[in-house]
Amino acid sequence: MNQPCIDLRTGRCYITPQNHGFAVDAKSLPPMWKPLFMNANDLTNEGIVHTSKPFFSVQFHPEASGGPTDTAFLFEKFVGHVRSIPQPIVLHDGLSYMRKTYKRVLLVGSGGLSIGQAGEFDYSGSQCIKALKEEGIEVILINPNIATVQTSQEKTDSTMGADKVYFLPIRPK
Repeated sequence: MNQPCIDLRTGRCYITPQNHGFAVDAKSLPPMWKPLFMNANDLTNEGIVHTSKPFFSVQFHPEASGGPTDTAFLFEKFVGHVRSIPQPIVLHDGLSYMRKTYKRVLLVGSGGLSIGQAGEFDYSGSQCIKALKEEGIEVILINPNIATVQTSQEKTDSTMGADKVYFLPIRPK
C-alpha cells in the first residue's frame, strides 16, 4: 500500500510502498535517536536516525520505486556512511506538520458537461464530498454539473450530499 511520507530533513513528501501495519512510537525512542520520516496521513513514525552514529532506518521499501526512484538517495546516504563520508543531518520539528482542522470547505465543480465529455469529476467530486462529510466538515459546492450524483436529492445516506449547492458558473471578470 502506498503511503505519503515526509522527510524530516527536507520537508519533502514521498509516496512510499509499504506492507506493514505497525509503527515505532517516536516518543519511545531512546536519547540520540530522532524521527527521520513521518507519515503524512496519520503523523506516525516512518523512519529513525541516530544523531551521532551512522545508523538510520525507514519503514518503507526505498528500492520499490513508489515513484521513479524517489527515495534512492537513501542508498547513497548508506554508501556515504560505509565510506565514512560525513552525512550531516538537520531535522525539522515533526510538530510543524500537525493538521489544521477545517470546519467548512468550498468545492468548485466542473460546471455543465456535454454528452461525450468525461465525467470523472462527477465521481471524484462525489467521493470528495463523501469523505469530507464523514469527517464532519461542511461542504459548499459551487458550479456543479446539474445532472450529477453530487446534486441528487435522492440520497439514502445523509453524509453523501453537499450541505449547500450553488448552481452558479464561475466567470473571470
